[in-house]
Amino acid sequence: DYVQRAIKGNFGAAWEEVGEGNELSDTFSLPMKTLEEAVKNIVLFLGLQPCERSDKVPEGKSSHTLLLSGVFRGGVEVLVKAKLALSDGVAMQLMVRSEDPEIAELMTTAIA
Repeated sequence: DYVQRAIKGNFGAAWEEVGEGNELSDTFSLPMKTLEEAVKNIVLFLGLQPCERSDKVPEGKSSHTLLLSGVFRGGVEVLVKAKLALSDGVAMQLMVRSEDPEIAELMTTAIA
Protein backbone atom coordinates (compact mmCIF):
# COMPACT_ATOMS: atom_id res chain seq x y z
CA ASP A 1 0.00 0.00 0.00
CA TYR A 2 1.20 3.47 -0.87
CA VAL A 3 -1.19 5.36 1.37
CA GLN A 4 -2.20 5.07 5.03
CA ARG A 5 -5.29 6.50 6.68
CA ALA A 6 -4.60 9.45 8.95
CA ILE A 7 -7.08 11.10 11.29
CA LYS A 8 -7.30 14.90 11.07
CA GLY A 9 -8.93 16.62 14.04
CA ASN A 10 -9.45 19.85 12.10
CA PHE A 11 -9.71 19.10 8.39
CA GLY A 12 -10.39 22.73 7.43
CA ALA A 13 -7.19 23.97 9.08
CA ALA A 14 -5.13 21.20 7.48
CA TRP A 15 -6.74 21.96 4.08
CA GLU A 16 -5.83 25.65 4.34
CA GLU A 17 -2.32 24.84 5.58
CA VAL A 18 -1.50 22.77 2.48
CA GLY A 19 -2.90 25.63 0.36
CA GLU A 20 -4.57 25.86 -3.02
CA GLY A 21 -1.21 26.16 -4.80
CA ASN A 22 -0.94 22.39 -4.39
CA GLU A 23 -4.51 21.55 -5.43
CA LEU A 24 -5.77 19.54 -8.36
CA SER A 25 -9.42 18.99 -9.16
CA ASP A 26 -11.54 17.10 -11.64
CA THR A 27 -15.20 16.24 -12.14
CA PHE A 28 -16.52 12.72 -12.54
CA SER A 29 -19.83 10.99 -13.14
CA LEU A 30 -20.14 7.94 -10.89
CA PRO A 31 -22.46 4.98 -11.69
CA MET A 32 -23.82 4.74 -8.11
CA LYS A 33 -27.51 5.28 -7.36
CA THR A 34 -27.14 6.88 -3.89
CA LEU A 35 -24.79 9.28 -2.10
CA GLU A 36 -24.22 6.64 0.61
CA GLU A 37 -23.08 4.10 -1.96
CA ALA A 38 -20.77 6.67 -3.59
CA VAL A 39 -19.22 7.64 -0.22
CA LYS A 40 -18.61 4.00 0.71
CA ASN A 41 -16.97 3.22 -2.64
CA ILE A 42 -14.78 6.35 -2.68
CA VAL A 43 -13.50 5.62 0.85
CA LEU A 44 -12.69 2.01 -0.07
CA PHE A 45 -11.15 2.90 -3.44
CA LEU A 46 -8.87 5.70 -2.24
CA GLY A 47 -7.99 4.03 1.08
CA LEU A 48 -8.12 7.31 3.01
CA GLN A 49 -9.58 8.17 6.43
CA PRO A 50 -12.97 9.94 6.49
CA CYS A 51 -12.77 13.14 8.56
CA GLU A 52 -15.33 14.95 10.69
CA ARG A 53 -17.87 12.12 10.30
CA SER A 54 -18.25 13.05 6.63
CA ASP A 55 -18.66 9.38 5.72
CA LYS A 56 -22.19 9.64 7.18
CA VAL A 57 -24.66 11.16 4.70
CA PRO A 58 -27.62 12.86 6.43
CA GLU A 59 -31.00 11.43 5.40
CA GLY A 60 -32.85 13.14 2.58
CA LYS A 61 -29.84 15.04 1.25
CA SER A 62 -29.26 15.40 -2.50
CA SER A 63 -25.67 16.65 -2.06
CA HIS A 64 -22.83 15.90 0.34
CA THR A 65 -19.15 16.70 0.90
CA LEU A 66 -16.79 13.86 1.84
CA LEU A 67 -13.51 14.83 3.56
CA LEU A 68 -10.62 12.36 3.50
CA SER A 69 -7.02 12.37 4.73
CA GLY A 70 -4.01 10.12 4.59
CA VAL A 71 -0.26 9.90 4.46
CA PHE A 72 1.43 8.72 1.29
CA ARG A 73 4.59 6.60 1.34
CA GLY A 74 7.46 8.83 2.46
CA GLY A 75 5.29 10.73 4.95
CA VAL A 76 3.64 13.08 2.46
CA GLU A 77 0.18 14.25 3.56
CA VAL A 78 -2.75 14.01 1.13
CA LEU A 79 -6.18 15.60 1.66
CA VAL A 80 -9.28 15.01 -0.44
CA LYS A 81 -12.57 16.89 -0.67
CA ALA A 82 -15.23 15.12 -2.74
CA LYS A 83 -18.35 17.19 -3.41
CA LEU A 84 -21.14 14.83 -4.39
CA ALA A 85 -24.56 15.55 -5.91
CA LEU A 86 -27.34 13.27 -7.08
CA SER A 87 -28.02 13.66 -10.77
CA ASP A 88 -28.30 10.80 -13.23
CA GLY A 89 -26.14 8.71 -10.92
CA VAL A 90 -23.76 10.73 -8.72
CA ALA A 91 -21.75 13.73 -9.92
CA MET A 92 -18.49 14.27 -8.06
CA GLN A 93 -16.11 17.21 -7.96
CA LEU A 94 -12.87 15.80 -6.56
CA MET A 95 -10.31 18.18 -5.08
CA VAL A 96 -6.95 16.87 -3.90
CA ARG A 97 -4.28 18.78 -1.98
CA SER A 98 -0.82 17.48 -1.15
CA GLU A 99 2.58 18.98 -0.39
CA ASP A 100 3.82 16.91 -3.36
CA PRO A 101 2.12 17.82 -6.68
CA GLU A 102 2.85 14.34 -8.11
CA ILE A 103 0.88 12.71 -5.29
CA ALA A 104 -2.03 15.11 -5.81
CA GLU A 105 -2.02 14.14 -9.49
CA LEU A 106 -1.81 10.42 -8.71
CA MET A 107 -4.79 10.58 -6.35
CA THR A 108 -6.83 12.66 -8.82
CA THR A 109 -6.17 10.32 -11.74
CA ALA A 110 -6.79 7.19 -9.61
CA ILE A 111 -10.55 7.73 -10.01
CA ALA A 112 -10.45 8.09 -13.79
